[in-house]
This record gives sequence, structure tokens and C-alpha cells, in this order.
Amino acid sequence: MDRLDMQGAMAVIKRAQSASELSASQSKGLELSGSADGFSNDLLAAIRSVNEMQMTSANTKANFEVSGDVDVTEVLMKSQKASVAFEATLQVRNKILKAYQDVMSMPV
Repeated sequence: MDRLDMQGAMAVIKRAQSASELSASQSKGLELSGSADGFSNDLLAAIRSVNEMQMTSANTKANFEVSGDVDVTEVLMKSQKASVAFEATLQVRNKILKAYQDVMSMPV
């Protein structure tokens, strides 16, 4: 399941890069077909997945603090997974924002 989460994050990053390339191509007058709905659905699914990881990490930390029934290694692993997923999401956001700024700064 951990690999699936990372693969999902990488898929979102690749989609963001292709969306950036698509917008650059279209601005040059090229017509390419792309699915905006697919991208937005993938992005929302990735954000929900990251949120779920962060909530799971917080719950694991709380269980560790309250009862101590959870291993420290499990707490640290879930915390790091959530952190890496959040950083990947942040990078995707930065790529999307950069692509938007590039499109908005193009002369008409």
C-alpha cells in the first residue's frame, strides 16, 4: 500500500508536468487533446490520499501518547510517509501555480 501511495503521488506529478507542457503547446497554436476532468479527479484523489495519511499519522501519534500500544517505529514511519506525501503535493501545487502564471503572463 505504501508503494501505491507513492506511485499515486508520482502519477499526479507527471500529470501536472504534462498539463504544463500541454498549456505551453496550446499557447503556440498546437491542438492537443487532453482530459481536464481526469486531471482534476486525479488531483483531488491525491489530495484526499495525503489528507488520509496525515490523519492516520495523527491518530497513530495520539494512540502512542495515550496508551503506548503502538510501536515508535510505526509512529515514525507513518509520520514520514505523511510528510513525504505532503511535500510531493506541495511540489505539484507549485508546478500548477507556475504553469498558471506562465499562461497568464503570455501576450494575447
